[in-house]
Amino acid sequence: MKILCDRTALQEAVNVVSSVVPVKTTKPILHNLLVRADSDGIVLFATDLEMAAKVRLDSVKVSKQGTVLLPARETSALLRELSDPTVTLESKDQRCRIESGGGSFVLLGEDPEQYPEEARLESGKKLEVPATAMLRMIKETVFAAAREETRYAINGVLVDAAGGCVRMVATDGRRLAISYENVDSKTEFKVVVPLRALNTLARALPEDSKETVVIEVGPKQALFTCGRTQLVSQLLETRFPDYEGVLPKSAETTVEIQKAVLEGALRRAAILSASDMRMVRFEVGEQTLRMTAESSARGRADVSIDVDVKGAGGSINLNPDYILEALRACELEQVRLDMSDDSMPAKFTLGESFTYVVMPISGA
Repeated sequence: MKILCDRTALQEAVNVVSSVVPVKTTKPILHNLLVRADSDGIVLFATDLEMAAKVRLDSVKVSKQGTVLLPARETSALLRELSDPTVTLESKDQRCRIESGGGSFVLLGEDPEQYPEEARLESGKKLEVPATAMLRMIKETVFAAAREETRYAINGVLVDAAGGCVRMVATDGRRLAISYENVDSKTEFKVVVPLRALNTLARALPEDSKETVVIEVGPKQALFTCGRTQLVSQLLETRFPDYEGVLPKSAETTVEIQKAVLEGALRRAAILSASDMRMVRFEVGEQTLRMTAESSARGRADVSIDVDVKGAGGSINLNPDYILEALRACELEQVRLDMSDDSMPAKFTLGESFTYVVMPISGA
């Protein structure tokens, strides 16, 4: 194999496929990525046997077709350090020479014939979502998914398509994030996608892309295609909680708050929140929101801000870290808090299609 291609394009493609390469594995060959050159360009492919990524580059001059395995970590690091706009790859006998800007580097690979083949998705249901909307929904939900392995049942994000709408839902049992996008499709499915797969997809989607993401769902796998990038992932075989039953149906108090003001005040109050129980008390009065936090070892914080209040007011104890994480994903300048008593969940409206529910901390 011998090719000449744009270094930046190759580096971006390598970064996408390398993100699925496992850090630890009982099969060392999976630490590699596969590069295949044909008459149309090159294809880069990597897998950890549960997830696989593939990117095709056609702006490549192919002098000799062929296939080579490259060590993913070293290839990515090398391309990141090179500065010349083009790079040449030439492989022979499981060795690949990379030349760029007067430098020459030889990477030792393995037998491409021993690398796992691409998984074939069984025919299933399909719909399209604008890439910008897909990226937004991922950002507005993944942070709320469970990280603990013991909470496997919700260690992923629900993708729920029905009635011309796609919803993404994540929860760790203490909070719930919902984001949706209306689509021109009657396709219906409900699957749980692993957190790692969606984080990988987010890295592959450009911020201002005008392309669409095609989602294909089979019995056990989901395939995401955007342009020349494909990501296939195993689905989590689990029953996702009834998220609609968690959403508060009404509220006794509604508070409108400037996002920047809330975020700054909450950060200040959270500094003196106890490390063993992260908690800030929200007290809603007449057009004011008072946030207090206390730590027996550190001291006490008392912060008040002006807000627009409708309703009776009240108080509720919330984890400040949960709210700050959600605010980082919020694009609105003004957010809304709906609450009742301190035994009911608080609901934050953080976008036209972004709802966030936080369970209160009781007994404090």
